[in-house]
Amino acid sequence: MKSLPHDSAHNHVTGKSQYVDDRVAMKNELHCQVIFSKIAHSKIEKIDFTKALNCPGVLAGFTGDDFAHNLWGTIFKDQPVLASDISQYAGEPIALLVGEDPLELSYAKNQVEVIETELESIRTIKDAINQQSFIGDARTIESGDFQKAFDESPHQHRGEITIAGADHFYLESQGCVVYPGEDGQLEVHSSSQHPTETQHVVAHCLGVPDKDVVCIVKRMGGGFGGKESQAAPFAAMAAL
Repeated sequence: MKSLPHDSAHNHVTGKSQYVDDRVAMKNELHCQVIFSKIAHSKIEKIDFTKALNCPGVLAGFTGDDFAHNLWGTIFKDQPVLASDISQYAGEPIALLVGEDPLELSYAKNQVEVIETELESIRTIKDAINQQSFIGDARTIESGDFQKAFDESPHQHRGEITIAGADHFYLESQGCVVYPGEDGQLEVHSSSQHPTETQHVVAHCLGVPDKDVVCIVKRMGGGFGGKESQAAPFAAMAAL
């Protein structure tokens, strides 16, 4: 029995497979650098692009206020594309810097003045419960009077258990190229398992109809869970 080769294997092993970041730059193509919060929990007091905009080749700086809709989410729209008031983790995107050359942008990125006031961090599950700080709203599945059943049970055991197991953390780089088309249309090249969601997030964040956004996925650099959703906000940044 002869095994069948993967249909892209000959390109993968010869290095000819083209991923988003391999696309040849077009004339007048611009690059985008993301500026991240450096504090686990902070109030963003100020983002000043003045010095960065004086650097060679730097054309623009953007914050969450520049999106038509800054909140996105796979089910509940509760996550900012760019945090504009409160940063909830170190490394959260808070601003964008746009220019002609990626190396010059890397230098100019350090010239953006960001002032953050550190807030109290919640570092344990117990602290989160005590402060009623949850991801999403509380949702309950109930059938019958469970409290009455507990109260009348002949055997009761109460206690606390800490489970040390951990789920894997999705960690992968992202790349996206967006080409402006006629009549405000956008052609998005993304590395995503869910091109439709990427289309919807881009359209939602920019305030344009879904029909004006086309998302193309040639291939993924892998599929580790986050490829279903986490490519979408970076596509929105590139689209902006």
